[in-house]
This record gives sequence, C-alpha cells and structure tokens, in this order.
Amino acid sequence: MSGFLYCLLNCSLLWIYLETILFILISILYYFSIPWIVWGTLLLLIIMWILKNAQPDKKIVNEILGIDPCLINNNSNDNLINNNQQYCMRVVGHRGGGYDYPENSLSAFQNCKDKGCSAVEFDLALTKDKVPIIFHDDTIERLTGQLGIINQMTWDELKNLDISARHPLRDKFNGHEKIALFDETIDKCLKNNLRVFIDVKENNLEIVQIILDAYKKYPELYKKSIVTSFYPLIIYMLRKRNSKIIGSLSYRPKFFSSITWSGSDGPGESRSNNIFKHLSNCFIDYVYDWALARFVYNIIGISTILLHKDVVNLQVINNWKNLGVRVIAWSINLPSEKLLYSKVYKITYFTDTLLTEKS
Repeated sequence: MSGFLYCLLNCSLLWIYLETILFILISILYYFSIPWIVWGTLLLLIIMWILKNAQPDKKIVNEILGIDPCLINNNSNDNLINNNQQYCMRVVGHRGGGYDYPENSLSAFQNCKDKGCSAVEFDLALTKDKVPIIFHDDTIERLTGQLGIINQMTWDELKNLDISARHPLRDKFNGHEKIALFDETIDKCLKNNLRVFIDVKENNLEIVQIILDAYKKYPELYKKSIVTSFYPLIIYMLRKRNSKIIGSLSYRPKFFSSITWSGSDGPGESRSNNIFKHLSNCFIDYVYDWALARFVYNIIGISTILLHKDVVNLQVINNWKNLGVRVIAWSINLPSEKLLYSKVYKITYFTDTLLTEKS
C-alpha cells in the first residue's frame, strides 16, 4: 500500500508540473502576459529575503569547528595538526560520553577533558519552575529508575536524584551523580577549554531568552559554542535576536511523527495515538524534509547540520558542503563505524564512548 501511495503522490506531482508548464506557455504565447507564477516567485523571494537571518561569521565558525577533517591527512589523529597547530574537531562527546560516565553529568564532561576530547554536547531542558537543566529525556525513569516528567517537576524535586542509578557502571559513582544546572555546566566546560554543542530539547520559545542570557553572562561562548535543535523555530528565533550566535540543526527522518527512527527498522512508535494528528505530523515531516536543504537552512543561517548516522553518505556530505554547511554525524560508537566516518567520510562525529579514541 505504501508503494501505491508513493506512486500516486509522484503521479500527482508530475501532473502539477505539466499543468504549470502548460499554463506558462498559454500565458506567454496566447495571452502575451507575464504568468502569475513569475509574480508569485518574486513575492516569495521578497518574503524569504525579509525573513532571512544574517549569515554567521565564517571566521568564528572555523574557530569553533577548526579545519574541515576532509582537508587533513588520514593518518593524523590529533586535534592539533601541522606545524601551525591548526585545530580540528574530530570527535564530540555525546552527552559527555554516556557509556563511560552518566550522561550529561559534570563528571562526564570532566572525563572528556581528561581523555583529550576537545568538544562535548549536552541537552538543555526546563523544569516546571523554568530552571534550565542538563537532561535529555522527557521523563526521569531511564536514568534514575523513578517516575516523573521533567517539565512537571520543580528543581527542588529533581536536584537530589541520582542519575547514575541505572548506569552499567553505577557502583563506580556511589550515587553522587546529580542533574547539572545549565549555568554550572557552561562554567565547567569553559574552564576546561571545551567546545560545546548546546542541544535544545525544548519546543518552548522561553528557552531562547535563557540562552541569550547565558551568552551575555559568558561572552566566551560566542567562540566556543554552537546551539542546535530538532526544532528549527528555536534556532531561527535565537539567531534572529542575536545573529552572532552560531546555529545548527539536528535531523533524523520522521522526527515530528515518530519517537524513534533507525535506518534498519524505520520509524518507531508514533508521537500521537490520534490518527489525524499523526497524519498531520507525517505531513509536517514530508514538507520539512523537502524544505530543509532548499530554504530552511539558508533562512535560519546554520553553519552545521547534525545528521543521524544512518542517513549519512558521501553524496549527502557533498550536497551540504556545496551549501556551505558542515555535516556532523551522531552517534558513532563501534570502532569499525568510527573508522568509516573518520577515514572514508572524513567528518566530525558524536560518540557515547571515548574508550576507543586516540587522545
């Protein structure tokens, strides 16, 4: 049935193209007039020009990301290369490397520094009382073994929870790993001279002001951080208010309609049990996929795109490179995969473990 629907959709698109071409020819050759499609195109160009954010400073982008890994000798594994000591961001500790230490914990970020990893990614969320914390999931169960929803709990209810309770190496941490605050995480990372990817998990525009305040308090973030999100409106509004902030988008297929996705299994559980809402979310996915590399990236003014590893290939990398956007893959954990992404694809990648990395 899905094959039939795919064929039906493409037939519909083909008919629209043919009808449009016919309309243009009739307008020009029979009525000797400029078709409305021309005026419509000009109108859309004007609207996009008005909406478009200022483009990021390439010097700052290169200072954060370093030289593109594709320009480096495959035999080199150092973050600092050549006699000029040019920086290259090769590996990013995903949530600080959650396989080695409790994810998004201060000890995980310290471990990245100790292991020679120069960059980390962490997840920014809001509590019920609007306290910015570093936490990935909507609920606390996976990490703490307890029940609760992050945006329905206050900081006082969350601050003493042990996020190492269900970690495979929990005996190593003695129950001392707590949820980190946004402010103390930034302070920790900057003191350790780490580049940071701030992954905004909130679809709430209130988070924009919190991030702006952080950049005001820590000006060093301008040259040490990139803000990313699956929600393009968050990054758009952030850069609209402060175009000096370097932005990115995180992407995987079916994000708006499905909770999970993988290249082997496809989409997982639907985000909504309501059939009409699910179909609406599927439509949003389809439109977003179509618009992302055509309009969205340019209107927002992103410098990198964080892609699920199962959608990355050389053609995808080159397509984004031609648009001036650097591809970073997530999450790469197997040694064989790390060789593929570093030696063949030659791109930066996120990883959950630093055990097989060369410092």
